[in-house]
Amino acid sequence: MTSSPNGARRRRPVLVPVALALAVVGVGVTAAFGGFTEAQEKPPPTVSPGDTIDQGQFRTQFIKAIDTTEKGDFGDTKRYLELVLKVTNMGENTASVGLMPEPGKGFSRSTTFASSLLRTRPEIKTKYGPKISVLSLGIESQQLHPGITTTVVVKYDLEPTATAPPEISLDVGSFVYEELGLRDQTHDWWLSGELKDDKGSFEPEVAARITLPVRKESS
Repeated sequence: MTSSPNGARRRRPVLVPVALALAVVGVGVTAAFGGFTEAQEKPPPTVSPGDTIDQGQFRTQFIKAIDTTEKGDFGDTKRYLELVLKVTNMGENTASVGLMPEPGKGFSRSTTFASSLLRTRPEIKTKYGPKISVLSLGIESQQLHPGITTTVVVKYDLEPTATAPPEISLDVGSFVYEELGLRDQTHDWWLSGELKDDKGSFEPEVAARITLPVRKESS
């Protein structure tokens, strides 16, 4: 066995440490750009105005968004941004139209229709939130009866000088028919989503996203 000059051993090419170094650098770069985490969730399906969204308990058609004015009770003029929907209750029981979630207040697992109107973009800021009514034969109510298609109007108060957005987008949830819990086995239609922690924080699932142009319309 021959020896190298001066009795020093020949060094073999250092390939493994270089590969390891490259791997470490790769890990660092990957981590820096959010690698090794779950892929971002796919955006929800986008639907067009006039399309019908299957929400489980409801079939909902988003008709239009309008910037409109009405005469007040005292001869004054009231201005509103209205979202007009056609809603069919596919369940077997009467459902409450309810209230939309309040921005910044989190979500709760609800059984009311309006709880599925998760958020708007832009956020329409009003003091008391929108008024949501069911219109049938000129009569306002808060009930969606089974098997009947009715008009639902989401009405935001606008200041007379306010500028209405050119369009408004909504994230829409859906409902699942299941029992309330292990102790309470009552079945009902519940807003679909999942609990985020042991404190009961709830994150609803976005079933669809729709954007409506806002147009001016006389009352």
